[in-house]
Amino acid sequence: MAAIMPFLGFALLFLELFLLIVVSQAIGFGVVFAEIVLTVFAGLSLMRFAGRTAFQPAQLIGVFLHGLGSGFSMKLPIQQLLFGSLLLIIPGFATDILGIVFIARYFLTRGSAPQSSEEPGAIDVEFDVRDDNEIE
Repeated sequence: MAAIMPFLGFALLFLELFLLIVVSQAIGFGVVFAEIVLTVFAGLSLMRFAGRTAFQPAQLIGVFLHGLGSGFSMKLPIQQLLFGSLLLIIPGFATDILGIVFIARYFLTRGSAPQSSEEPGAIDVEFDVRDDNEIE
């Protein structure tokens, strides 16, 4: 699968370029340019919101690099929002549609699943500190 990824990226690039040309011929360059500017602004705003709610600003790059290197599991809803906002920033209709899908999944699953602040596989332990020399 890793060997196919560069070809898929190349095909996506040409699909985006083809869609931009066809749609701009159909509805006009001004409308397409306005759509690109609006989706970039929305993507940046959502990424800023996600960064403030979940991470320190310096950790965002690490989240993308770690997530993209390990297959980007999308198990955490905040990762769906971050990836969706990144797709909105990239100009093009196909990436905008995929970005909207990921952002919609974030907002739909956010209310249905209880959010846990614990890491997966973490063990919650309660303990009491007592002094053995203390007289009761």
